[in-house]
Amino acid sequence: MVLSVQNAPETLNRKPLDRDISTQAANTKSSSSDIIDIPVAWPRLPAMEYIAPYLHQIDANRWYSNQGPLCEAFQERLGRFWGMAYDNIALVANATTGLTLALRAQALRQGSRCLMPSWTFVASAAAVAAADLVPHFVDVDPDTWIPDPDTIEDLARSPDVGAILIVVPFGSPIDLAVWDAVSQRTGRPVIIDAAAAFDTLRSDGPMRIGKSTVVVSLHATKVFGIGEGGAVISRDPVLAEHIRTLARFGFSGSRSAQSPGINAKISEYTAAVGLAGLDVWAETRSHWDALTRLYLGLLPASVRLPPAFGHNWVASTLAVICPEKSQPVAETLARRGIGTVSWWGSGCHTQPAYAGYPREHLPTTQQYGYRGIGLPFYQDMTEEQVTRVCATLRDVLPEEAKLL
Repeated sequence: MVLSVQNAPETLNRKPLDRDISTQAANTKSSSSDIIDIPVAWPRLPAMEYIAPYLHQIDANRWYSNQGPLCEAFQERLGRFWGMAYDNIALVANATTGLTLALRAQALRQGSRCLMPSWTFVASAAAVAAADLVPHFVDVDPDTWIPDPDTIEDLARSPDVGAILIVVPFGSPIDLAVWDAVSQRTGRPVIIDAAAAFDTLRSDGPMRIGKSTVVVSLHATKVFGIGEGGAVISRDPVLAEHIRTLARFGFSGSRSAQSPGINAKISEYTAAVGLAGLDVWAETRSHWDALTRLYLGLLPASVRLPPAFGHNWVASTLAVICPEKSQPVAETLARRGIGTVSWWGSGCHTQPAYAGYPREHLPTTQQYGYRGIGLPFYQDMTEEQVTRVCATLRDVLPEEAKLL
């Protein structure tokens, strides 16, 4: 079975690339002599043939940025995909900026604390800091991979807590109504970092958008990518318009800045990639779904999958929790030509930039930090490659293990 007809990556049989995972295949804890022929990621955006008609429209319109007709169309189509209206969507340059603007739109006191999980990608903490808030790291539940709502609610009653940021783990659906209720009872706004949840949030998907603001990433590594980009979703059209205003220098209907905004717009060229991606989304999703099904049938039982993995949603990563430290697993996989990555590392609190911020006791974050591993997962993987990855895991992991 071949999950995609596209040729294998050009980096096959080359040495691992020592560069940022965000835009290229990468490997974890492999030696310079290891040759990685199954990279951990290989992003794939719509082919030129699908983008070209929109580029011709740009040439004809001579409108290249500043909410042009393609951006308008893209915003409207994304709204329909998520079961929302055009006015409920704010397009932004990237999801990190979207999170920052969503927090800034709440007019919070500068320097107040934002409760958030430490076990997430560092961009979440960067967004909080950029909003002039103080990240306060909390632990996650080992089963749900998100913070415990009761714990967050207790902490949020402190007068110096301004906001709550909850991360949707690797696209796994969470009950957003629970967090709307926490927000209502505490009076603290909840922002949902749903970077990987493009498909999970679709109108007939498993996660329903509630009152809390939701931010989705459209980065090239995501299940639906446009290169760089993001979207902020709010059921409050006034709030969504405020975020759009902040993203265009604070301008609202004139060249008079109404708020201290920034430039976070996307160009017509970016919108062209997005529109082409929506045109072929059904095919793209089928590749991700086939890959998901194949892995589900072959992975050893001793690894813990993301919650509800494969249950009516798709994502572009496969992060699993090993029953033991993942470093030896990654090294064995590398020796056999298989790339891995620690997507979230050992938690934001271990990053030098955020090590000094307040935090609760983080036992699950610590455990998952050294037991988590990202396996190869991209549209072009073949059945043979997936089988090889899973067979190697079965060789190196115990048949049965007690998971945390």
